[in-house]
Amino acid sequence: MDTFIELLKLGSVGLISGLFSAYIATRGHRNKKWWEMRVAAYQSVIEALSDLTHYYGTKYKAEIEHRELSDKYEAELGKFWDDSYHKVRKAADSGVFLFSEEVNRALKEFIDLKNEDHQTSFEHLDSYSAVAEKCLKTVVAFANKDLRVKDTWL
Repeated sequence: MDTFIELLKLGSVGLISGLFSAYIATRGHRNKKWWEMRVAAYQSVIEALSDLTHYYGTKYKAEIEHRELSDKYEAELGKFWDDSYHKVRKAADSGVFLFSEEVNRALKEFIDLKNEDHQTSFEHLDSYSAVAEKCLKTVVAFANKDLRVKDTWL
């Protein structure tokens, strides 16, 4: 009978330690995957905003200097806009699922510019260039804050 009780004790200790270690491993894996998904989302938005900042900055500078861009370069810039604007729009639509409230607010502000009425193309470029740059700075700053790895003892 003593042997049976000892085996029961050892079995219960093994079962409890197994369940605890499985819980810790599962929680760690889930947190790691969530973090990796957020990193990919932030990276994609930062790249898209960087391309949009380049697009609007180049067009704005050409407008100020009263010079025409070559058709080839204009097509290349158009591709930047086509690829990047829709990534930012989708990121803004995802809400606070992946991004912090501040980042989501900055993305919404950028996307909501399409509802504003600009009298000239210069005003359009000036407005979009400023908001795209502000949005990029906000996203980078909060990505640094949101993606920090928190040290925990478990």
